[in-house]
Amino acid sequence: MSSDDKVFFDYISPKRLICAHRGARSIAPENTLFAMKKARECGASCWETDIRMSRDGELVLFHDDTLERTTDIATHKAFQKRKDWHVDQFTVRELSLLDTGSWFLADDPFGTVANGEVDETDFEAIREQQIPQLRDVLHFTKTYSFPVNLEIKDLATSRGDVLIVDKLIDMLRETETMDFVLLSSFRQEYLYRARALSQDIPIAVLGNEKYSSQLIRHLNTFPAVAYHPDKAVCDTELVVNLQQAGIRVNSWTVNDMQQAREFLHMGAGVITDWPQCLT
Repeated sequence: MSSDDKVFFDYISPKRLICAHRGARSIAPENTLFAMKKARECGASCWETDIRMSRDGELVLFHDDTLERTTDIATHKAFQKRKDWHVDQFTVRELSLLDTGSWFLADDPFGTVANGEVDETDFEAIREQQIPQLRDVLHFTKTYSFPVNLEIKDLATSRGDVLIVDKLIDMLRETETMDFVLLSSFRQEYLYRARALSQDIPIAVLGNEKYSSQLIRHLNTFPAVAYHPDKAVCDTELVVNLQQAGIRVNSWTVNDMQQAREFLHMGAGVITDWPQCLT
């Protein structure tokens, strides 16, 4: 914890949380340092990103199990025969050789390149993007007091293998960034391990359950400070009852701007690919 004893939500308005999903990924290649910078520039309250572990035990940012969708691995001479291998089968040095930006300009997944929302002056920086190491992200986070929701991806390892959590908590302590981080995961074993290692780290549970008293009891077992539901189950009843129980609600992935504003009006935060349209 920092000297002023702040935690993640102390850096964010209690009335309006706009979280940039994988960074401002509608205008920058997802889970890159450039997407993180764009999220901050467009006024997002915080940003969300995904944590994986390389073969040699380094923590990196990447969403998918494999590298094909958002890197140049399929055309990279050194890795063509390994293009469908899982991320955790590559060393951090090997991962650093991949281009994680050019696909965004070529595929234009949100149509923002074609319609001019991505400035041509950013193209060179986009093409230079690589898979970031978590340490670099935490340095940015601390420098600019820009909070980050770290989602630990399920590595599909055997039950009880929670090494990624141990490494993550160690790094947060080493970099003195625990107070800027909200931790989440679909693999709840990771969250219980994080709580066992730290009583201070804020935890958000990901899910698609509608409101029930059983849901609140479940969230209190961590205990969790937030619930991140699929937008399909986020409604006034869930938001009101969880807030009364002292649990924040931040819904994902909300890309319809009318729906996003409705959620914000009812007191929920939104995790969106389009933070620039809400700030």
